[in-house]
Amino acid sequence: MKNLKNNFAKILIIMSVFFVFSSCKKDNDNNQSDTKSGSFTYQGKTMDIKTADYRGGDGDGAWLYFMTGDYHALQIRFSGLGDYVIPIGTFTFKNGSGYNPTTNFKGGAVTINNVGDEINGGTVVIEKEGDKYKIRINTTTEKGPLSGNFEGTLEKI
Repeated sequence: MKNLKNNFAKILIIMSVFFVFSSCKKDNDNNQSDTKSGSFTYQGKTMDIKTADYRGGDGDGAWLYFMTGDYHALQIRFSGLGDYVIPIGTFTFKNGSGYNPTTNFKGGAVTINNVGDEINGGTVVIEKEGDKYKIRINTTTEKGPLSGNFEGTLEKI
């Protein structure tokens, strides 16, 4: 009986997480004025990016978020730049001593089916023309390569 209660509690927690993710963001399917395109590839599977945004990092930098239609995600973390600052240039992974916000990104992760895998190496290239970004990602994780590209606007969250 104890195992049944534990399993039931785990199922409720998982369902709650899915509910929160599916209800947090307002649907904007009927008003897609921005052209966005991109995808990322992880463990041999290529996933199309549906939404892309950037978020403040509690006074320390910004996160770039790329989400698929089924809530898989790719996140890239920058530090030492101030909230909501999206740097332009070529950045290599560096976390810890020697981190330089003008040449490094601090990390990130890919999340597939609510299982995360941290970025542990690679490069990110960000270009900007007007309000549109072109982002190329060529990184590694413990479970293998993670690459991607994105072109379009980033929504501020």
